[in-house]
Amino acid sequence: MVSESWWLLVILLVVGSLIVHSDVLAFLALLLVLGSVVAAVSYHYCLHGVTYRRRLGDERIFAGEETELAIEVRNAKPMPLAWLLVRDALPEGLSLVVEDRSEGNEIETSPAVLRDVLVLRWYESVERAYRVRGYRRGIYTFDRAELASGSLFGLEQRQAQVDRIDRLIVYPKVVPVDELLLPFERPAGPAAPRRRLVEDPLRMASVREYVPGDSVRHIHWKVSAHRNELQTKVFDPQASEALVLFADVQTDYDPYVIVPEYLELVVSATASLAVDALDERRSVGLLANGSAPESQGWTYIPPSRHPRQGPQILEALAVLGSFRTLMLSQMLLRARHSLPYGCTVAAVTARTTEPVLLALLALQDAGHPVLLLTVGDRRPNVPEQFTTYHLGGRDAWHQLETLAVA
Repeated sequence: MVSESWWLLVILLVVGSLIVHSDVLAFLALLLVLGSVVAAVSYHYCLHGVTYRRRLGDERIFAGEETELAIEVRNAKPMPLAWLLVRDALPEGLSLVVEDRSEGNEIETSPAVLRDVLVLRWYESVERAYRVRGYRRGIYTFDRAELASGSLFGLEQRQAQVDRIDRLIVYPKVVPVDELLLPFERPAGPAAPRRRLVEDPLRMASVREYVPGDSVRHIHWKVSAHRNELQTKVFDPQASEALVLFADVQTDYDPYVIVPEYLELVVSATASLAVDALDERRSVGLLANGSAPESQGWTYIPPSRHPRQGPQILEALAVLGSFRTLMLSQMLLRARHSLPYGCTVAAVTARTTEPVLLALLALQDAGHPVLLLTVGDRRPNVPEQFTTYHLGGRDAWHQLETLAVA
């Protein structure tokens, strides 16, 4: 706002020009009067009629993916804006992807702040588009944006905050289990084929003697070693169409110790199994002994093949925290009476304790096919009556995290 001392100076200049009858001085005084009036009006009304809006290209993306973030600023008044500063901070966990034209490379900045200086004519809208990448699962809230503008000459400015809430959900990283080979294990050395995250053990009914022409991937090595002859898995096409996933968020035997890589590998493997099973039109349910950080209790999503089941499971896994509300063995035993008859049970855990194995054995004896996916830097010792796969530990997650999935 133009100060009182400035107006006093302008008035003295006008009076002086009248006293000395100077045309030059009078013209200068007139310019100062007009400029001061314009500055005062532009300062007072600069943010009137100015609106700010965000638009996300996608409200849901997978970890590692990008989406467009467009911002639109509109000046809905018959007065131009000489300048407008827009400042909008991205939530932590998202990064801004910009192109370095000099090098031809992409630059990713995090944490990032969108900062633009715009010039708007009367009743004009301006739009800017950015690329935002979600590199960590979660729900991210864009809330307050800051606008600043001022007088025509930029001597003084006003500020305003726009309380607009927009939300972006970043799903866990999902591995297409039918296509993607992960470099987690090479049992036969560097030249050995890399195995899948999960083959298809959910329909295995028994084993039989290996015959030439059988897939090497279906050899049951533990049974083969026990019987001293190659045995291959036999899959049952009539297996249950229902799959119930159990995700264990406790990553260490001490419940107060957290191994972030183990947790992310558990979540990613669970999400991958869920998406793969739903793509096969199977009914899928989820139980996890944790929930969103601000919630209490455990996560339970009943089995279903409804089109909304996939997003519901992925959203629950996106916000899954590391605080364990009850042990996996307890969750398995509590859920056994509510499981669909004959459904397949898949447990993903970094802790293969005796109570967990006993609970899984009880489910298996009750007629539920059981799959155990283990996580950790060391492969646990699991009895051979379980179908089990070891996904690896920290190195496995770091390789998966940087892997681009089409």
